[in-house]
Amino acid sequence: MQPICFVNPQTMIKKIFINTVIILPVMAGMYSCSTSKQLPYFKDLPNTSPVSKISTLQYEPLKLQTNDEVQVTISSTSPEASQFFNLVAVTPSTSFDGTTTSSQSQGYLNLYRVSASGFITLPVLGDIQAAGLTTEELKSNLSVKLKEYLKDAVVTARLTNFKVTVIGEVGNPVVIPVNGQTINVLEAVGAAGDMTVFGIRNNVKVIRKLPDGTTEVALLNFNKANVLQSPWFQLKQNDIVYVQPNKSKGILGTRTSVWIPIISSLIYTSAIIISRK
Repeated sequence: MQPICFVNPQTMIKKIFINTVIILPVMAGMYSCSTSKQLPYFKDLPNTSPVSKISTLQYEPLKLQTNDEVQVTISSTSPEASQFFNLVAVTPSTSFDGTTTSSQSQGYLNLYRVSASGFITLPVLGDIQAAGLTTEELKSNLSVKLKEYLKDAVVTARLTNFKVTVIGEVGNPVVIPVNGQTINVLEAVGAAGDMTVFGIRNNVKVIRKLPDGTTEVALLNFNKANVLQSPWFQLKQNDIVYVQPNKSKGILGTRTSVWIPIISSLIYTSAIIISRK
């Protein structure tokens, strides 16, 4: 019969503590190596060449869609005649006798929302087709219609509610109002604080609702320079950019939640053992 060996509890705790201290840095190092490979953008570009030329798609102007808000202003050599074609802001004012009246302000609102049928309704001109047209095409059509009313009419048209949304593994998920009519995915992600170390750079999703009511989802790989050639690189109104988290985030979070109480208990126990010596 073999003798029974009893393990000193202090020795066992010390071994567990030492093993934990050794294993954790190794795990952290393995995680660091796996994630660092995914962090760079455009990894296929040569590091030795100071300048790399990449062909990109020609920019296509945005086409107006249902629920877009357009600012249309019409002017001419006759301001009196032009005002009939603009929406004028009406503000209440109080007279000396205390009665309230309405007066026209000098500023024009001129904001029109594209209806479900694709039209905007302007004073005098009535319903004008807008959906499916660029702002330049809309201006051109309006200029033609105004020739019978105004001499040397000048038309401006601007999309005012252009916005994109960036969510997921970025520094600051945000809705970005776009000043102008162009923004690309890199600019949007940059405005959201860039991707975090947990963001999957080779599988960034652009979610786009189409005029017919369907939704498309495109996958962009920012580890490759040819992402600049993607028709989805330039964003359109109401696009959503989603940066998906990698598996390491879930694993690291689980490991952290498990190991922190264990390490705390070991440190506390070790302190008690040392103090009793």
